[in-house]
Amino acid sequence: MTKELAVRKQELVRKAIFDAAIDLFIRNGFNETTIDQVAKTAGISQRSFFRYFATKADLLAYPIAAYGDVLVSAVAACAAGTDPLEVVRQAAVAGIEFSNSAPRTREIIEITAQNIAARQAHKAATVEVEIRLSDAYAARTKSASKLGLEPRLLALLTLMVGDLAISSWFVGQAKDPSTALKNVFTKLTRIFCEPSTLPNAKTQRHGGVVGSHQLASR
Repeated sequence: MTKELAVRKQELVRKAIFDAAIDLFIRNGFNETTIDQVAKTAGISQRSFFRYFATKADLLAYPIAAYGDVLVSAVAACAAGTDPLEVVRQAAVAGIEFSNSAPRTREIIEITAQNIAARQAHKAATVEVEIRLSDAYAARTKSASKLGLEPRLLALLTLMVGDLAISSWFVGQAKDPSTALKNVFTKLTRIFCEPSTLPNAKTQRHGGVVGSHQLASR
């Protein structure tokens, strides 16, 4: 067996375990489902399970790594000199397209919405994505560190708008994730760029207050 074929086979087994787990989580609950049940449903031994996932919580992290790959690639693909907010938008669009095409997205949202432990496990998995995104933004902004304020802010903003769009779609506030994302960016623009949203802002600096049109032009 070639290395490429072996990797492909491992990924098929990993996906089978993940699909079995999601089915059980939906049917029985996240807390109530055991690793042994997941292994049996996937047609493998418990020992084999641990070759692919260290814990039950890791199952919810499975699609997040690929989601992170998509976001990081989208950030890196933006042309040099692209406005940072536009980079965030393009990365978020790529992430939404990935989530929309993933067959278990709605089920994962249902699981995490109904169970605190599942939600915590899912959120914890995004930390690694945040770090990777900060790296990608640091490379664009020529920041000395991924821990710099700007790359971290852009990484968090990317994840936030994607999360808001998905949750907005899930509760029925938009017909699809892409529309939900457009709504999020429309609201974001209004909050930070329209003068009416900052009634006390002046067109010039007075006592440290900056006009909203100045924020928009930066």
